[in-house]
Amino acid sequence: MISSKSKRLMMGAAAGMVLAANLTPGLAAEDAQAIIANAGKTTDTSFCGTKPITLGVHDGFGINGWSRASMAAVRSEAAKCPNVKQVARIGQGDLQKSIADVNGMVSEGIDALAIIPDWGKSQLPSLRSATEAGVKTVPWGADPGGQKGSDYVDYLDWNEHAAGVAWAEWVAKAIKGDGNVVFLGGPAGNPVSAHALAGIVEAFKKYPKITLLTGDKDWPVTNWDASLIQQNITALLGKYPKIDAVINDSDGFAALGVVRAYQSANKPLVPLASLEANGLACEYLKLKGVNAGFQIGTISGRNWIGRVAARKAIAAAEGLSNDEPNRFDLGIYEDSLGGRAPVCDPAQGPDAFTSSGLSASDLAQYGKAE
Repeated sequence: MISSKSKRLMMGAAAGMVLAANLTPGLAAEDAQAIIANAGKTTDTSFCGTKPITLGVHDGFGINGWSRASMAAVRSEAAKCPNVKQVARIGQGDLQKSIADVNGMVSEGIDALAIIPDWGKSQLPSLRSATEAGVKTVPWGADPGGQKGSDYVDYLDWNEHAAGVAWAEWVAKAIKGDGNVVFLGGPAGNPVSAHALAGIVEAFKKYPKITLLTGDKDWPVTNWDASLIQQNITALLGKYPKIDAVINDSDGFAALGVVRAYQSANKPLVPLASLEANGLACEYLKLKGVNAGFQIGTISGRNWIGRVAARKAIAAAEGLSNDEPNRFDLGIYEDSLGGRAPVCDPAQGPDAFTSSGLSASDLAQYGKAE
């Protein structure tokens, strides 16, 4: 039976994502499944408490559509609490600025912090210092290492390794277990891409006729930026005469750089595995008629996990318990080969994420720092 907390979760748009979890069995797994299915939304505001507090919100990048949606998920959830003031900062892709931002917010007197530590373990000392200063810190979306309970309240995320496996299995299906594949990751050494690549490499062991041209330890660095993605794919197309599929761990809007590179090279489009984005779905529907080999398999942008991160951080600062799950295994969300078909929403921008459950007004109001 699903707990009463899960029954309060509102209907969302993330149907089709699958939980196969790194969670305790029973109610926790059922709660996680309900959270996924409902984009992390809930009508329950008991996490707000009553004590006036200040929540710091931080993203190490903050300069693309994925970051805006993630910021909006955290900030719109915190906005349910009239007793919670928000201070939001973005690192603009700079490690030292990100560290300084966190230290500065702690000095300003924040009580809680929901943060995407894009630089992984390099940011752990600043998170640990925030915790030691009494700030209830909840990292999410990028693994900082460290220990739950001592270095921070909790760490929330998808299972990047499982995402890599899901992408690899989808690609294997798309190319019938035979062909050359490239993987594009984000900043050099970032934990999200590293864990996803490990999952890809593991899954491809079952397919001896698939070659991962970009290797099993590293990736062409894209910083999750469309122009850098296009540059890297252009270079790879010049180096390798035959690329049969692309796995790109950025959001689907940035993944349009893959499409542009193929178009500029006058080459037919190939299967593309990525995170979702409205722009990618729209482009697929526009181009599929003249590109028989073009297929997309996307995973939820998972921005909605920010809602759970906000609730955990605020509840901790209020002295309240929050037993919501912290790990979510996400399967393929959109699958042009079968399953949930890609849907283009002309009312949304190209960098919108349908699984996030965010409206255009939500993104405009909350998807930014101060």
